[in-house]
Amino acid sequence: MSTIQSNISSNKGTGGFRGKTPYTTKSGALLRNLLHMPQSVRIVLVALVMGVLTGAAAALLKALIAFFTRLTLGEHINLAEPDLKILIWPLAGILLTSIYQRYLARCDVSDSTMVIRRTLESKNWMLPISMIFNPIIGCSLTMGFGASAGSEGPTALSGAAIGSNVGRWFGLPPDWLRLLVGIGGGAGIAAIFKSPVGGVLFTLEVLQMPTTTLSVIALVIACIFSATTAYLLSGFTFDILFLHNTPFDPAMTGWVALLGLFCGLYCIYYNFTKSRSAQMFKRISNPWVASLATGVMLSAGVFMFPTLFGEGFRVIKGLVNSAEVSFGGAGAFAGFKGQTWIIVCMTGVLLLKGILVSASNSGGGVAGDFVPTFFAGAVAGYLFATLCNLWFGVHLQPWFFALAGMGAVMAGTVHAPLMSLFLICETTNSYAYLFPYLLVISISYATVKLLTPKSWDSTTDHDDLMSLLNDKLPGNNE
Repeated sequence: MSTIQSNISSNKGTGGFRGKTPYTTKSGALLRNLLHMPQSVRIVLVALVMGVLTGAAAALLKALIAFFTRLTLGEHINLAEPDLKILIWPLAGILLTSIYQRYLARCDVSDSTMVIRRTLESKNWMLPISMIFNPIIGCSLTMGFGASAGSEGPTALSGAAIGSNVGRWFGLPPDWLRLLVGIGGGAGIAAIFKSPVGGVLFTLEVLQMPTTTLSVIALVIACIFSATTAYLLSGFTFDILFLHNTPFDPAMTGWVALLGLFCGLYCIYYNFTKSRSAQMFKRISNPWVASLATGVMLSAGVFMFPTLFGEGFRVIKGLVNSAEVSFGGAGAFAGFKGQTWIIVCMTGVLLLKGILVSASNSGGGVAGDFVPTFFAGAVAGYLFATLCNLWFGVHLQPWFFALAGMGAVMAGTVHAPLMSLFLICETTNSYAYLFPYLLVISISYATVKLLTPKSWDSTTDHDDLMSLLNDKLPGNNE
């Protein structure tokens, strides 16, 4: 890093790069013009370029995951009988990803948010170019073959690497390279969820990157362009297309509050099983044994409830749009029908989800932690409404509670209520439900903090909102 900095400062006549014939070509003249622009202009250009590149990276990852999913499951699945291929693919995906990381990438890109945090806290903010591609390839193998997790963490790491490298290409000083790592992480979240405000809040609330006016402007530009690029390359579609247009009934306020309590309690269970499972898997010293253990766990869990295969966006879309969702089809319990069986399956999915997310990341897999909370929240909300209708004779709309549960579970597990609020609004285009979202997210997060005050997000090792507020309160910086 010091070498690059000295080269930039001592070779201004050559645009910050050593060469025999500086600027004898059109590209050299372009570099000279860029490096002689005011720093603020270069930062805005960097934000724009990295936003476009990060959006393209997110679209590429989504396309690769879809390709491998079609390759493994095929175009048509017979839901009436068990599909034994489901027992093979998740294990194969973990083993392939382990081989890729160990022998081709020669680096560990799992726990992507932690990698970004460690980079921000270190004094070396220059991520290699290979870090742009390694998380995407690793995640596409892990998720495309059926691991039960998400794709946002690897995209954030790829965006961070894009920010670091584009910043160096534009000749920015080291302090700005650090900021661009955080900005790139936020652009990655914005791209994968197609949520610009969610990406901004990821950087500010989860990564807790120190900001100035210019850095916030760069962050906003990068997130807007990354989300727009991903939206454009995906054919102007959202992963969670929400079709209902029913206004919120104020009479449901009490039930929404109870959903917040229910989701908060579930968040405590989810975090407990996820962290304990991760500890158990990481105690396995032999990496290949760890890969086998986590792969077998994933295959067994997904075969029991095939709705756990992959990110689960199809399941989420089905629940929030009142479409029929087969929780046991093509799995070990294919053919079982009836409302009681649906309740049993949803309960089993919720009990296993945190364990399988941990297995997806702890034994050689590369995956994210945020999308699984959306999935678990949708199932939890739908289950809550179904049980209330059955036990109390009310007529709650399960689709709405599935929608609200998504934000509630994300807020309680990731400890980022503001990010969760805007991610759910932007991802589903449902700002009309802002009030019930605020209520359910606040109660879920408060429940987690009241019952487990020392808990934090395991991917960042701190409580994102509370630690940020404590740092800002008067007298806490002494």
